[in-house]
Amino acid sequence: MSILFYMRLAAQNIRKNSRTYVPYILTCIGSVMVFNILLSLSLNTDLDDIYGGSNMRMILCLGCIIIAVFTGLFLFYTNSFLIKRRKTEIGLFNILGMEKKHIGRIMFFETVTIAMISLTGGIGGGFLLSKGVYLLLLRMVRAEVQWGFHFSGNAAAVTVIFYGCLFLVILAVNMARVHVSSPMELLRGGLEGEREPKTRWITAVAGIVFLGMGYYMAVVTENPISLITGFFVAVIFVIIGTYCLFIAGSTAILKFMKRRKTFYYKTEHFIAVSGMLYRMKQNAAGLAGICVLSTSVMVMLSSTVSLYSGINDVLENRFVRDISLKTGDIDDSVRERMDQIVADVLQEKGLCQENAFRYKDFVFSASEETPGVLVLVDPKRSGELNRVRTVCAITQDDYNRSMGAELSLKPGEAVVFTGDSPYMGDSLTLYGRTYRTVPPGEAQLWDTGSSFGSYGTFYVILSDMEEMKKLVLMDMQLNGAAERGIQYEYAFDLDGSGEMQVQAYTEIMDRMKELAVPIRGEAAAEEWGFYFSLHAGLLFLGIFLGAIFIMATVLIIYYKQVTEGYDDKIRFEIMQKVGLSKAEIRSSIRSQILMMFFLPLAASGVHIMFAFPMIARLLALMNMTNVKLFAWCTAGTFGVFAAAYCAVYIMTSRVYMKIVS
Repeated sequence: MSILFYMRLAAQNIRKNSRTYVPYILTCIGSVMVFNILLSLSLNTDLDDIYGGSNMRMILCLGCIIIAVFTGLFLFYTNSFLIKRRKTEIGLFNILGMEKKHIGRIMFFETVTIAMISLTGGIGGGFLLSKGVYLLLLRMVRAEVQWGFHFSGNAAAVTVIFYGCLFLVILAVNMARVHVSSPMELLRGGLEGEREPKTRWITAVAGIVFLGMGYYMAVVTENPISLITGFFVAVIFVIIGTYCLFIAGSTAILKFMKRRKTFYYKTEHFIAVSGMLYRMKQNAAGLAGICVLSTSVMVMLSSTVSLYSGINDVLENRFVRDISLKTGDIDDSVRERMDQIVADVLQEKGLCQENAFRYKDFVFSASEETPGVLVLVDPKRSGELNRVRTVCAITQDDYNRSMGAELSLKPGEAVVFTGDSPYMGDSLTLYGRTYRTVPPGEAQLWDTGSSFGSYGTFYVILSDMEEMKKLVLMDMQLNGAAERGIQYEYAFDLDGSGEMQVQAYTEIMDRMKELAVPIRGEAAAEEWGFYFSLHAGLLFLGIFLGAIFIMATVLIIYYKQVTEGYDDKIRFEIMQKVGLSKAEIRSSIRSQILMMFFLPLAASGVHIMFAFPMIARLLALMNMTNVKLFAWCTAGTFGVFAAAYCAVYIMTSRVYMKIVS
């Protein structure tokens, strides 16, 4: 048999199975296109001309890795649906005299055809859309539009190599499955069913435990040090719990429905419940996958949209003043010289200083052994991370001068804030020295205090500099060296434009070099571009990853409907022969969708609800503290996703109906 014969037969097989192959090919094209566009952008050196562009390229490169891993696993997953539908056909070829090596050649040309269509369509589509996507990215970061097409040969080559290898591995797996199966196993493969699953209570209980632990961690974890690791652990627990509960819990629910005779022995319920029960293991895994993907899409989009939309809140939290200067424990002469340099530069630039504050602080970490008692951090102690607290101390003189207050503290007294609220204890012990806490009255947390965060932070106002030096000495004795020592901070706002502020800041930092002391500085206007490009890059990546996850969700839904449609076709033909009308079949489909296919959406809504507190705290670590905005973004994302989810199920249920009727 000639190569042309195998190629013709491969093309004929793809056309004959177009109902399952066309969505698969479209998914491959979409995966290749998204990967190629992101990789092309990450290799585009023109982005370096944008402030923060190098960080954006790094984010896009990370997105390429995520998409490569996810699409690789997902294409293997969807391929299992295709090969199951083809087993009967392949078995028939084998029985009719075609050897497995001939079948392997047909599968080879099928894979080559799909790969060629996918790579050509994906890279071609990526080239056509890349300019529009690039312009969208520039618009998101409010950068100057750059015209002309940019084609990255390196991106195209990497895309061809990666997905070419992926298709070869998929081909090898498919050929191995055919090789180890007998003709009769292949012939029955497409019709394989599953016995009614037993109610596995151990799995169900494990699911409840894992889900409960994940929810508990999401709700109660507040320590910033534990948040990031705790988030990933909670995600793993919730994923395991979701799969366990969908597999074991859904079986228990269906059996409960079956025992309710008044419910079960209605035509539309009888067919749906019995049909789903006998394939529950496969269906439950697919539904759990839909739930996890749906949750991922909503978490990703709601977080990145809120970060991008709340950029002004982020900058206000991160930069309390337009310009900030920091140095060590300098003497008064150096401090006066700093003030003079700032005044001279602002006078030359025609700018006015506003809302200025100057103070010395001492910041260190300690372990809250018992409420109000902070001791040396011991990394070897169990659960120490959850007890670590940040202490920020200033003197009452600096506080009164910066805030216009009139505190009058005696040695051994302190005013303490925890977050934005007054400390409620009667005393606070720091490294063995106990301070009597004084009610703050009308005093409030000083302006830059919130930059250390609200959870697990003690803001302490001491009576004088001698008390602060005692703390530094104790810290040095216990740790061997002070973590940071006493620092001097001088910050202020300016009345000019962002460009003028950056010019003044640059001149100030140049003149500060003559003081011969290390001075660190920040200008909010200068850092604005970095933060904006960072958040725009995260949103951009979130949109692309969200699109990939949505595409995967849609394809899983579609294949589940198609697979179930073929499995149920014979049953429904029998039912029609014994008198079941098309209206009753349609009613049964509706019942099946309502009972099972909307369960992932409801479960993902519950996941989002419990994840909300932890995600809000993670966003707070990125200076996004506008919880109301995040709540609106989350609700909006869920609403839009739910509407799209419903639309997909309506369309796929029509495919199911065409198959069975």
